[in-house]
Amino acid sequence: MAQESNEGVDEYLKSVYYNPKRPGSYGGAENLYRDVKEEGKIKLSRKQILEWLMSQDAYTLHKSARRNFKRNRVFVGGIDEEWQMDLADMQSLKQYNDGYRYLLVCIDVFSKYAWLVPIKSKTGPAIVEAFKVILSSGRKPQKIMTDQGTEFFNKPFQTLLNGENIQLFNTFNETKASVVERVIRTFKAKMWRYFTAKKTMRYVDMLPDLVYSYNNSRHRSIKTKPALVNAENEDDVFHTLYGSVFDNLQPVKYKFKIGDKVRVSKIKRKFEKGYLPNFSKEIFTVSKTLPRNPPVYKLKDYDDEELKGTFYDKELQKVIKHDDVYEVEKILKKRGKGQNVQYYVKWLGYPNKFNSWIPASQMNEL
Repeated sequence: MAQESNEGVDEYLKSVYYNPKRPGSYGGAENLYRDVKEEGKIKLSRKQILEWLMSQDAYTLHKSARRNFKRNRVFVGGIDEEWQMDLADMQSLKQYNDGYRYLLVCIDVFSKYAWLVPIKSKTGPAIVEAFKVILSSGRKPQKIMTDQGTEFFNKPFQTLLNGENIQLFNTFNETKASVVERVIRTFKAKMWRYFTAKKTMRYVDMLPDLVYSYNNSRHRSIKTKPALVNAENEDDVFHTLYGSVFDNLQPVKYKFKIGDKVRVSKIKRKFEKGYLPNFSKEIFTVSKTLPRNPPVYKLKDYDDEELKGTFYDKELQKVIKHDDVYEVEKILKKRGKGQNVQYYVKWLGYPNKFNSWIPASQMNEL
């Protein structure tokens, strides 16, 4: 069994991986490893096979992107330290509910206490009036988390929050504000059971009763009723929520290190085909590693501009890039003559800020 140079290994693996007849073609590392091992021409380890695949776009762009994996928990220290907010879409029932299209839903992450207010539109003024109703209950958060929707980042709502000294921030991961999404599912499940039992699609009249029922029912995570959580029992609730986490802390193990090149998992809608690229064409660099459980990473782009938010290792795919070759999506402009011709190009998979002039001599057909 021969040992080959790096160039020889590259050519051999290409002859196997890109040959549709081969068992190891266009698949994962294990299939390619078995095919190479069975043929016996070159001795390669699984690690060598995987490292080679990381340099191949056909593999790194289409590697399966996991959606279900352990994520960081939201840790809060007490009542009203952090709320989550979202809009529940009820447009299909508007004709039965006086034209109300949405529910503004807020939940205190610590006590699990929830507020629901029906609104007819998701404009800034409508959200402001609904949130004033919530504030009239006598409680106010220090900060509010939302997902990446733009409904809450409007001038009227921002003005209200600034006046109340409330900080608004949003999530940048593929996943959304999970606590409020969960409570929306809970309320919708209760509503639809009510609709079935009462043979109606009207909820606006019974909504206050539904909210009261939820807030005065024992919540599994805090092992008490949200309405009973107060300053006196905060410590007990905190221990119930997080005690086991802090009792079993493990040393952080990072899959990636600072400087690693990675692709990022795409946000894929449910109807998108699984065979389309799962990871970004654009390549990023790991700029920071953050010790959480599980650990997360900060990334920067080719211009060293840091991306917003953090990323789990399951959302990243390591890339080993040996060359400085990038694909051109479109030639936008041309200038110069003869040997001085230059093209203004858009790079495939990269945002417009990277559009640039390059000499014609640096362009090659694939």
